[in-house]
Amino acid sequence: MSQIQDLKTLVGQLFIVGFDGFSVPQEFKKAIQEYKLGGTIYFKRNVQSSTQLAELSNELQFSCRNPSSPFLFVSIDHEGGKVDRLIKPFTKFPGSENLGEINSPKMGFQFGSIIAKELKAVGINLNFAPVVDVNTNPNNPVMKERMFSSDPEICGKLGSAICRGIQKMGVASVAKHFPGHGDTKVDSHFDLPRIDKSLEELDKVELIPFKRMVRSRVEGIMTAHILNAALDPDYPATLSEKTIQPLLRQSMRYSKLIFSDDMEMKAITDHYGADEAAVLAVKAGCDVLIYRGDKGVPVSSMESIIKAVESKKISKAQIEASVERVLNCKKVYAFQKEAIDVKQVDQFIGLPEHLKLAEMIINKEKAPDTDSGNTDF
Repeated sequence: MSQIQDLKTLVGQLFIVGFDGFSVPQEFKKAIQEYKLGGTIYFKRNVQSSTQLAELSNELQFSCRNPSSPFLFVSIDHEGGKVDRLIKPFTKFPGSENLGEINSPKMGFQFGSIIAKELKAVGINLNFAPVVDVNTNPNNPVMKERMFSSDPEICGKLGSAICRGIQKMGVASVAKHFPGHGDTKVDSHFDLPRIDKSLEELDKVELIPFKRMVRSRVEGIMTAHILNAALDPDYPATLSEKTIQPLLRQSMRYSKLIFSDDMEMKAITDHYGADEAAVLAVKAGCDVLIYRGDKGVPVSSMESIIKAVESKKISKAQIEASVERVLNCKKVYAFQKEAIDVKQVDQFIGLPEHLKLAEMIINKEKAPDTDSGNTDF
């Protein structure tokens, strides 16, 4: 990979942007080449079949990307249950609460390995999973079925196991949503959730799984668009220097990638403005900003960050440090010697052993001698 020096292309590496369609739109291809975009994120609107998805990944990495530029993050939210963008023949798993009830790290590791094997087969190298939020509010509208348990130790143990399974198979794992989305009553897609818990309270519950994920060498942690006045009365975690730097970087000694949640959610755009929010998120310590892409490529947000660096509002050294973290992750998880052989894709997807594990998790059935006392995941 080339050493990037140009500010425009440095900033481009901080953006993961989605697009509409089963092939790459011309505008998006142009943005990849002009800004050296860091990557993309797939949704259901991009998925027609397993072979089509592999062809799309090939198009991004080998047709759209300049050969001298870093490989792209090709990412997805693939948790199982209701957060599943894929279609058959991909294995259909239930939501995380089933794994939580089984409470088997070994099964969690197998689950992580299988989903990563299927993602890797179609060129996806980054998965925004697992969810390690603690289910402390049964009336939570957005996180229902997506959390393992109300017990933070179970959330941490299973999150760690899944992360290790995903990363062992060559896909980067991103734990979410820091510092905890479990106790909210509002969906951040539509408004800004607020909680009021002291750092001491968070430390006893919400932060336990994230500390476990840091120890498990998870490649990424995603921030939550949640305002906690006890941590920062003005900004949600994604935009908060008072949250990301002292808590995640310093106290928890986390050194790898920090991703924002989708910057197009109304929790952000309705309260802080799209371009100003991008600057705040980077200034706060987010390494990579995610955009669903409903409004196209967020060029004005990129330009706002460039201007913030030029005006010394954000140091160039901070941008370079973020890009170094991005490139270090890509060297391990995004590097590809050659395009995917699309004829071979279905040899890795929906296999009998994959379907068997999914059936066991659906039925909340523990495998015989599943853990044998070993919880070191």
